Amino acid sequence: MGRVPASPGRWGRSGDREGQSTGSSVRFRFPSQRSHATTLLRAVLKMRRGQGKRKAEATELPCVSRRRKEEEEEVREARRRAAPSVREFKYNKKRVRLVSRGSDLKDDARCILYWMSRDQRVQDNWAFLYAQRLALKQELPLHICFCLVPKFLDATIRHYDFMLRGLQEVAEECAELNIPFHLLLGYAKDVLPAFVVEHGVGGLVTDFCPLRLPRQWVEDVRERLPEDVPFAQVDAHNIVPCWVASPKQEYSARTIRGKIHTQLPEFLTEFPPVIRHPYPPSCPAEPIAWEACYSSLQVDRTVKEVEWATPGTATGLAVLQSFIAERLKSFGSHRNDPNKAALSNLSPWFHFGQVSTQRAILEVQKHRGKYKESVDAFIEEAVVRRELAENFCYYNENYDSVQGAYDWAQTTLKLHAKDKRPFLYKLQELEQGTTHDPLWNAAQLQMVREGKMHGFLRMYWAKKILEWTHSPEEALQFAIYLNDRYELDGRDPNGYVGCLWSICGIHDQGWAERAIFGKIRYMNYAGCKRKFDVGQFERRYAPRTPSQ
Repeated sequence: MGRVPASPGRWGRSGDREGQSTGSSVRFRFPSQRSHATTLLRAVLKMRRGQGKRKAEATELPCVSRRRKEEEEEVREARRRAAPSVREFKYNKKRVRLVSRGSDLKDDARCILYWMSRDQRVQDNWAFLYAQRLALKQELPLHICFCLVPKFLDATIRHYDFMLRGLQEVAEECAELNIPFHLLLGYAKDVLPAFVVEHGVGGLVTDFCPLRLPRQWVEDVRERLPEDVPFAQVDAHNIVPCWVASPKQEYSARTIRGKIHTQLPEFLTEFPPVIRHPYPPSCPAEPIAWEACYSSLQVDRTVKEVEWATPGTATGLAVLQSFIAERLKSFGSHRNDPNKAALSNLSPWFHFGQVSTQRAILEVQKHRGKYKESVDAFIEEAVVRRELAENFCYYNENYDSVQGAYDWAQTTLKLHAKDKRPFLYKLQELEQGTTHDPLWNAAQLQMVREGKMHGFLRMYWAKKILEWTHSPEEALQFAIYLNDRYELDGRDPNGYVGCLWSICGIHDQGWAERAIFGKIRYMNYAGCKRKFDVGQFERRYAPRTPSQ
């Protein structure tokens, strides 16, 4: 591997577990009489040092808390400087598109409703802001609802727990802002139209996702809404709205980069605040039975929650600030080394919409003068590569299939489909990380245990699946299944594009032809050894013994 692979979207940012203490054990032994006095003296000194350390820790924690509060207040002040509320803010209407035929709010409307789906946060949310803007202008109450579906693709309790705990934070924040939050159990087409009629909703706003299933949800609701209720959609996930960034599928980062950067000055603005809503609702939201929400799920409960990532916007913004303070300086130079603490680790919060990518860019770019290489690299991955993935999934209906690959890639994969594979593994063997390759196994086990895999290794991981399965179709099926089942940021445009980049050459170019891969870019174990200490990573994620 002479060249560093181009980073496919967020796959270049989802990182290793950073800052984790390995711990140590302390062994005591009974002292001899001769050394008793010395030992007692050492014990006293050690106790005093321990007391000093505890005092230091006691003062350090309030310092961390104080610093976090200061950072939060700085962000709130930035919003207030943008405008007192969204009503006084010059809102860019290009973020919004009309889904329904009618556009006029009816005269007898009793409220405005934001159907929250992909972007699960209150502040820094262009869809939420647009809904409040409508409500403020019409002097109407504002309601928020979320439709909890019993299953979604290959999501497990790991993903639903992260989402539901984040939504609890949303519900609490909405209550403080005099905005009722409703959690509806079921598919939107079955529960949302009736809610609209019952509450006299005058206008409906939702957010945007390019994947086919959420797009179908929007279409199903549109068909069932009363004709006199206008329905608008806002891209609150991308900085440049997907349908504005480009009117077509872009071939590569090279072809979309200029379009994105040209439009960033228009769209990369500070957010106004969502304010306490001045028009109280006629009926409050029913208390949410969170346990009943969990019971309603029809998902695999064997893939457990992870410990390293606490859901919710508050924690996500704290992770952002820790990235800026501790790891941003290393991002440009060490982001491809799985053993280095250089990544943002923000992808779970980005995926669930608990933290806005736009907020992250606004905060990170403040440090460009000090860490230019790192800031530019972060913007390339968090904006250009990520929005390239959104573009691909929006304009290519086969975004999760070999049929979605370019013609040259489909041709070369077909020519080599019958090539002899050095190893053939079943899905269960891959899932359990029991291949002959200790690096691949370690990457797989990191994903299973922690809900994430280092971005550089995601590429190696997927390419080896192509090499060890019967066909490109099977390889892509296995890669998507494992990614969506275990990764916290799975079921995402970045995940689909990451798999297709690795296996089908999407957004890449043809390389020297070889067995199995054809002209698809190749990666191997030896190349990884030249880039980082493979043994260190393998030891870190070695298979656990029964006692562990």
